[in-house]
Order: sequence, then C-alpha cells, then structure tokens
Amino acid sequence: MLPFIIAAIVMLLDQISKYMISQNMQVGETFNFVPHILNITYITNPGASFGILKDHRWIFMILSVLALALMAAAIVYFTKKQNHRLMQIAIALMFGGGIGNMIDRFFRGEVVDFFEFAFVKFAIFNVADSFICIGSVLFCVCVFSGRYTLFGITKSNKMEIDENPDETGEANEANETDKSEEI
Repeated sequence: MLPFIIAAIVMLLDQISKYMISQNMQVGETFNFVPHILNITYITNPGASFGILKDHRWIFMILSVLALALMAAAIVYFTKKQNHRLMQIAIALMFGGGIGNMIDRFFRGEVVDFFEFAFVKFAIFNVADSFICIGSVLFCVCVFSGRYTLFGITKSNKMEIDENPDETGEANEANETDKSEEI
C-alpha cells in the first residue's frame, strides 16, 4: 500500500507544480529561481524526453500505458512476494512520475516542463521527470547491489547454477577463475 501512496504523492506534487506554472506564467517566460543554479522556464513538450516522438503521440501513449502497467505489476510483486522497501519506493517514484506526465499528455496533449539548470545547457524538465530519474537511480542501486532479485535469480543461486558442470561433465573454467578472483 505504501508504494501506491508514494506514487500518488509524487503525481499530486507534479500536477500542482504544473498547474501553478501554467496559471502564472506564459509559455516561453523565464525567471531566475536560484541564482546561477536554477531557472524556471515554462515550456511545453508534445513528445517524450527531449521532444522525441512528438509527431507520434498515440504510439508514445500506448508505450507509456504499457510501462505504467508493468510498474504497477512490479510494485505488487515486490510488495507481496519479496517485501523489499527500497525497490518498492524506487518503482513507486517512477510510477508516480509516469502517471503525472501521462495526465498531461492525455488532457493537454503535451507535458508542462519548467526546471532549467542555469549553469549547464540541458533539457528543461518537471517534478515528474525528477522523480523518474531518482527512482531509476534507486532501482539500479537495488538491482546491482545483489540484495534484490529479478525473475527469481539471485547472486547465490546464480553461483550455484554456474558451479554445476556443463553437458560434457566439466566445470566451466571461466567461473572457476572468477571465483578465485573473488577470494
């Protein structure tokens, strides 16, 4: 339940911030928010990240719906099967951000973006994009830490699989070399 609450909070923060920007600024308007660090620049993006797929809105929306469905299923999986809080939070952040941007695409036909780094030329982004990036980093940390399993494979049972002899009855030499380096 907690991951879905987190996702709802992310979605609400995103939608409130976009509403405030769209009601108080004109498209293209900008102001310095944090001197030399962050500007608020109101733009709209009809496509995906960096404006890709702008002329293929429905294809992108279908792919987004599929990705959101997979994330919802992953949240349920990690909640019921494995109960890994950090993985649940990571996916919830991405899920909430994805829903926030999907709401824009569905009701506005484009996504409202407004955060712009003043110190580097980079894409203008929004609250949802920020949470998607944070969730993605946490997801990678979870996966590469080896504490969380994907598709039932863990470091320990992968080692057991690797230790078993191949069809010829000989152990895999590459695996033996890897194990000696780990010691």
